[in-house]
Amino acid sequence: GDISAQLNDQKELEKICLRIKSDRNPSVIVWIGTCTTEIVKMDLEGIAPKVEKQIEIPIVVARANGLDYAFTQGEDTVLAAMVHRCPEYKECKINRKEPNKQFEVQLVLNQESVFKQSQLTRFNLVLFGSLPSSVASQLNLELKRQSIYVSGWLPSQKYSELPGLGNNVYVCGVNPFLSRTATTLMRRKRCQLIG
Repeated sequence: GDISAQLNDQKELEKICLRIKSDRNPSVIVWIGTCTTEIVKMDLEGIAPKVEKQIEIPIVVARANGLDYAFTQGEDTVLAAMVHRCPEYKECKINRKEPNKQFEVQLVLNQESVFKQSQLTRFNLVLFGSLPSSVASQLNLELKRQSIYVSGWLPSQKYSELPGLGNNVYVCGVNPFLSRTATTLMRRKRCQLIG
């Protein structure tokens, strides 16, 4: 529900998140702030880590100042906020396999990452934008047939599977209206945009 400024901020948000956790069991909760902190008198960015610790579910805070946001702007805002929670792509060790001329790439992620990846790929490509899982699977298969291997998606199926981002990671949007996400990926994570 809509949270007004009169509520006891942290306790009320915690109660709502606990109800969401029991009803839906999400891998992540997204708080979208539609008013500035000065007007609402509620610091979502400051409250989120405390509630996250209590409920043991990651909380991503997305700022969408103003109620005139369309769905596309909302998706772009949430994905841009989620970029900051992706693990840092640190290093790439390449071992050439002579018979089939493919490369084995092992991603080394920082301590914040909950998982490690290792797969055959020629370079690290992360696709960003929301698609139904069946469409994403078809796109993955079609790209694989073209010898293009996708190393991750933003958003991922599970929050714990967010892709590593950084230098030497190429990113490509699957929707044309994700300019804020693209800018965040390039400026904050130093990714290379394919467009």
